[in-house]
Amino acid sequence: MKIQQLLIIKHGALGDLIQSIGLITDIKNHYPHHEITLLTAPAYCSLMQRCPAIDHLIADNRAPIWRVDQQLKLKKKLQKQQFDVVIDLQNSDRSRMYQQFWFSQTMWIGRDAEADEPTSGLIGLIDLLNSAGIATPHVYQPELTWLADDMSKLRNERDITAGEYIVLIPGSSAQHLEKRWPHYADLATAFIDKNYQVVVVLGPDESALAKQMPGHVLQVLNWFELAGVLNAARYVIGNDTGPSHIASYLNKAGLAIFGPSTSAARAEIGRRQFEVIEVDDLAMLTVAQVLEYSLNKLNKQVESNIGI
Repeated sequence: MKIQQLLIIKHGALGDLIQSIGLITDIKNHYPHHEITLLTAPAYCSLMQRCPAIDHLIADNRAPIWRVDQQLKLKKKLQKQQFDVVIDLQNSDRSRMYQQFWFSQTMWIGRDAEADEPTSGLIGLIDLLNSAGIATPHVYQPELTWLADDMSKLRNERDITAGEYIVLIPGSSAQHLEKRWPHYADLATAFIDKNYQVVVVLGPDESALAKQMPGHVLQVLNWFELAGVLNAARYVIGNDTGPSHIASYLNKAGLAIFGPSTSAARAEIGRRQFEVIEVDDLAMLTVAQVLEYSLNKLNKQVESNIGI
């Protein structure tokens, strides 16, 4: 009996991909006899190779349309798999082009380009799957034990106490510097002055930020190490960026800071213990305001733990 094949298209970005893990789990549950292939950006292949709902990965560097050689190479890879079903979680002009030219005879589940814009991308994907008869119980609470490495060795080496430290995420995509709240260094100092351990997590292209940050600065982390560091934190504060989404989905207590360039409602990052502050001008949000808000949450944690 031929094994049936299903393709999911989700290129990214990181936060969007993390949000899709529950959806991918639900797709796998709905199609238990299919092998699941994920078409995603090369940067996320190492992340998603551990996802238990994914059987195979194909990298798509989204080459320019005029690079016919690369388009044909990807087409050959995709058509070799003989997919029975394609589910488009990217819903982009590119993915719809793939449908038109490469999968016109294949069952395709995707949002119409002319459809009304959903309240958020995630709600749009939930509606898409539900309309195809796919239940989505794991969307907001995916199983993510596979994502976080045990980072006890690093913590012991750096004298960082599990469950006690605060993680700060001052960076963002280099293409969206406007998302960065500019006062993380001063916030780190304020926490340290109050005897909190501070861990600053930076991406590989954020060396300039490393020079100004007090506390334990961690920069060369892979996806699983990053998740491990976040998972053992007491509290996480970050911008609208992928690592903040990871913290939210790991059910960490924390705070995401949003400026005018993005919307917390559309990002769907605030849930359970992870909350959101939205301001019209990031520069005008003071350290004192963020510190007061965070200390209030940290104090409530203590009161809850001792039963007050």
